[in-house]
Amino acid sequence: MKKAVLEARRKSEKKERICMFNGCTNKTIKSHVLQKNGILREISENNHLIQMTPTNPFEMSEKGISDFKLVGINDVYTFQGFCAIHDSSVFKLIETESTLNFFDKKQQALFCYRGLCQEIRRKEIATEWIIELKPHFPPVFLPRVESLIDGYNDGIENLNVFKTELEKSIISENSDSFYFETIKIPKIELCISVPLNIGELEIPKDSNYKKWREERQLMPTSFINVFPKGDESFVIIGFHKDYPCDWTINFSKKMKSENKKEIFKELSDLVTLRLEFWSMSKYLFNQIPQIKIAEFKFLSAQNVYNHSPKLETELNLFENK
Repeated sequence: MKKAVLEARRKSEKKERICMFNGCTNKTIKSHVLQKNGILREISENNHLIQMTPTNPFEMSEKGISDFKLVGINDVYTFQGFCAIHDSSVFKLIETESTLNFFDKKQQALFCYRGLCQEIRRKEIATEWIIELKPHFPPVFLPRVESLIDGYNDGIENLNVFKTELEKSIISENSDSFYFETIKIPKIELCISVPLNIGELEIPKDSNYKKWREERQLMPTSFINVFPKGDESFVIIGFHKDYPCDWTINFSKKMKSENKKEIFKELSDLVTLRLEFWSMSKYLFNQIPQIKIAEFKFLSAQNVYNHSPKLETELNLFENK
């Protein structure tokens, strides 16, 4: 079983992919979610960063569902997202130092779009991995496996709706359908670029499950980007105006606090309760006591399937920052 699990994971991660941009059929290259030679390299140490990644299934009892790994700059925050042509042309504005403007709507849309595409691809890989493993599960686990596959597929379908809308805004250079906001905060060497679905979701476990899936409504999807640049950090927030999210609006207000500790506490809750994939500098990681790392892993595992907007913790990973 162990060999089958690791082989399925390797196969899915190494599989050739097709460019995600607007119907392109070219093969992908490795795309960085955030600017490699600006944002990421600026906070790297010996060209390495700390990245939160899923744990090998056979190490979960020891390390939890995710773990911190030292990753080289060429591989940190990357995914098989776009072909060489689109990776260069579509994102040129946010990859060129002379044109960077985090308050420009076009660039805000590009940051949100690339983070969204990364999450779709991660879900695709996870789905393929589970399907490949399905024959190896004992029959008693199959209903749970099927439910997990359904969840990933529903998530991909939901995110693709907003992917299409963001592509329309990028191609037309008209972002009027979206709300974007950029907020300056005190510098913290933390990198986040992710779509979020936050809301109460009651999934029936009986015969109504199939009907519920067929009739389910589109989940509001927000986009959160956090990264340092120069002497400050920037938070780029976005959502489709037809699908606003109260949690995101409140998060935006909290990011405007004049109290650095309050801002960093909100970022701590964000990475602990909402994210599976993010990165930070080795310098920031070394400032977090090991007891807080252990608490982080416990809270993350406890709330991995909880999307309630009411979630919060007493933990502040970045209290010493």
